[in-house]
Amino acid sequence: MIWTMKWNHQPASYNSFTISLYLIYLMLASSGDPGSSTFTVSGPRMQPILAWVGEDIQLPCQLSPKMNTREMTVKWVKGPLVVHLYRKGQEMKEVQAPSFQGRTTMLREDMAEGKVTVIIHKVQLSDTGQYTCYFQKNSFYNETSFNLKVAECQKGAYSVIDPTQFIQAKQGEDISLSHELSPKMDAQDMTVNWFRNEILVLKYPNEEKLEGSHGAEIQKRMELLQHDMAEGKVTLRIQQVQVNDSGQYTCCVQSPDSYDQGHIELLVAENLQGSQKTHTMIVAVFLVVSIGSLFMIYFFYQRRLQRIRGMANNANGR
Repeated sequence: MIWTMKWNHQPASYNSFTISLYLIYLMLASSGDPGSSTFTVSGPRMQPILAWVGEDIQLPCQLSPKMNTREMTVKWVKGPLVVHLYRKGQEMKEVQAPSFQGRTTMLREDMAEGKVTVIIHKVQLSDTGQYTCYFQKNSFYNETSFNLKVAECQKGAYSVIDPTQFIQAKQGEDISLSHELSPKMDAQDMTVNWFRNEILVLKYPNEEKLEGSHGAEIQKRMELLQHDMAEGKVTLRIQQVQVNDSGQYTCCVQSPDSYDQGHIELLVAENLQGSQKTHTMIVAVFLVVSIGSLFMIYFFYQRRLQRIRGMANNANGR
């Protein structure tokens, strides 16, 4: 007896298809949700960070997209030295380099938004160098690096004076935020940086473009008035201010041997003219509806009264 065997190609095809689906599943499972497992890290917007001996300096780092960092590992290092280490709710101070022990504080209030800041208290000349901020979630990690420069400051060289600490404006107006150096001195050769709510919006003298940053839109409507800088005046002019331009503006003025900053609070209110028109229209509509309702009530009341009188007259006639 001769046995014959038939080879069925369909099961093989089916198995290949199943294997392909399984491989795709493994790839997706291993990659996970990109929005929840992958991220980029950005450091301070103003780099390098400049500080004077004895100051407290903040080293902020931000994740993109925003995500909660409370269960992550967050670490700042300076070369081989651990500046500060946070791991799943605990600050591991025992692993800090001796030169940073007792000199760092971690700000946690913005961790749910993906922002973590470490403060180095009373910086020293030896703190100058490159710092790396490192985030890890499960097996994924990312980092960013930035430089800190610490220098001796010539005390009392100048101060940044705020003639007006609060400015209120209406939407659409042009406004000026002014500071003055005391004593008066030429500011044309100094470095001037303007921040809005800690976001860099203007740099002088290189006038660096801030494309892609949160300050790019407002930068198109602002300029630094340079004609009075020789007299020590540093004025930021903003055209057609918007409500979202409100906030604290900080002017940082730096020379080779000194540094100071001033603050102005800007509050922009909505244009009340449009609001008044809307309010007037609402009141007018309300009055029309109310008067119309009164007329309708009076009309039906009169008809009802006439019917009652007619019924009474018919009853008397009988």
